[in-house]
Amino acid sequence: MEKLKRVVSVAFVENDKLLIVKSQRSSTTNSWTLVGGGVETGETEITAALREVNEEIGQGFEFCEEDLLPILCFKEAAQSDSEVIIEMNMFLATKKIHVSLIPNDEILDYHWYSIGEVEYNLSSSIRDHFLPYAIEKGLLR
Repeated sequence: MEKLKRVVSVAFVENDKLLIVKSQRSSTTNSWTLVGGGVETGETEITAALREVNEEIGQGFEFCEEDLLPILCFKEAAQSDSEVIIEMNMFLATKKIHVSLIPNDEILDYHWYSIGEVEYNLSSSIRDHFLPYAIEKGLLR
């Protein structure tokens, strides 16, 4: 029986580069993802995205609902468990990051990714969904 898991991600694009992160969870598959995570009970996708930005960027970075633009929603099998279907709500951040990105308990590493870098194992949500969208919209070249 398939289980549905609601998740959110936030794409930060600056200077033709995309912020990707290696989290504790994604490190088990050696993949890089966007800032984001699961939607907890009682949360909306917006409140989950704001919470995840606060947890994963932190450092006093002020971020609010007006800084989020909903861009994509899709479902796909979870990479870690084929019996779990992920419902991803993806947002584009409209605010630049003005704080230092310092690894923490949840995020092991940050990287500003440029199209064509092959040494980064991108998650399917980035590779198959966000990058085609970003290229089509002229966000990344």
